[in-house]
Amino acid sequence: MESFLTLEAAWEETMSRTAALGTEEVELMDAYGRFLGKKVTARLPFPAFDRSALDGYAVRAADLKDAPVTLRVLEEVGAGQVPTQVVGTGQATRIMTGAPIPVGADAIVRLEVTERVDGSHEAQTVPHVRILLTVAAGEAISRQGEDTPAGALLLEAGCQIGGAELAVLGANGVDRVTVYRRPRVGVIVSGAEVRPAGQSLEAGQVYDSNGPMLAGLIREQGGHPILYGQVGDDLEATARLVKKAAASCDLLLTTGGVSVGDYDLMRDAYVQAGGELLFWKVSMRPGTPVTYARVGATPVFGLSGNPAAAFINFVLLVQPVLRKLAGHAQPEHRPVKAMLDSQIDARVIGLDRFLRVNLIMQEAVLTAVLPTHSQKAGILTTLPHTDALLRIPGGTSVQHGQLVDVYPLQRGVHT
Repeated sequence: MESFLTLEAAWEETMSRTAALGTEEVELMDAYGRFLGKKVTARLPFPAFDRSALDGYAVRAADLKDAPVTLRVLEEVGAGQVPTQVVGTGQATRIMTGAPIPVGADAIVRLEVTERVDGSHEAQTVPHVRILLTVAAGEAISRQGEDTPAGALLLEAGCQIGGAELAVLGANGVDRVTVYRRPRVGVIVSGAEVRPAGQSLEAGQVYDSNGPMLAGLIREQGGHPILYGQVGDDLEATARLVKKAAASCDLLLTTGGVSVGDYDLMRDAYVQAGGELLFWKVSMRPGTPVTYARVGATPVFGLSGNPAAAFINFVLLVQPVLRKLAGHAQPEHRPVKAMLDSQIDARVIGLDRFLRVNLIMQEAVLTAVLPTHSQKAGILTTLPHTDALLRIPGGTSVQHGQLVDVYPLQRGVHT
């Protein structure tokens, strides 16, 4: 077992052992939040035919050069209908948005610049219409394939399917979608002091925050959380639960019990469950004692029991693995540069320090601002207001106005 890995070495160790799960086919409306298992190309051009972009009249642009002019109306064509008349000189067709362009017409005049000869717009079909302005040929016509031609790439494999992607798939006539299987992620919360919400607390007990937090983070990244509840400081019981959960999950997370206290039994529980410890401790604060193991074929992360530390462990180490399992095309968590607009008085330490920050735009510059609240690993209430994690490399300090690396929180599609 390795110990005190750099964050980059921990990424290499965990990601090199991770591959996307298999694919499955689901109904279109069940694909929301999933990752596309293969690329999607356009079955048809879109639009599939020349169509009107407005409610108005289909005309020959040359007939309007001396506008205002009066034209004879041949018919009315709505969306989903097909024109039956050819528009000739001095003629027009009343047309609705999305309706096919009739043969002979080369422009659309919007309804607002027309009037019936008697000045009324009440009737659905009128024999004549007065056109008040000229228009250019091609005006308000959406041409066949102008959005995308047949055969064009619509969506890449590995993209997460949200509302916009569902719109593209639906417009392409797709009713079933090939997606990567949603990872099943088990969560075990350790500690005799932890109680589920809804129960009365006795002296020294706390409510479980890590379980709900991890379940939400898992869902945000396309996983399916399976909560196994709380386990006390009992090695045998913990090992049995770890073995059971690992056998039915694609990824297992535990919280607490990974440090050096008398009741920190989680690493021993992994081994007793038949697992292999791969590393313990990463050069990061908070969350230093994070552990990585495998029980059977299932990767296991032992996260800190402190809520903020467990959150940071998840964001930096678990999230890339989960996104890769789920089929994300770019699972890695990449930093961006921001200007530090706060003074940080923390002492220099040998570990990489990660601070919760807010991101704002100031004069077109991405700026990181340190909140006034404490950065202690047990402080929970700052997390909903955190935009990113600021990295201070071990052995260094950062100054106000310096460009720094920040890791924006990748809140994905909620499922």
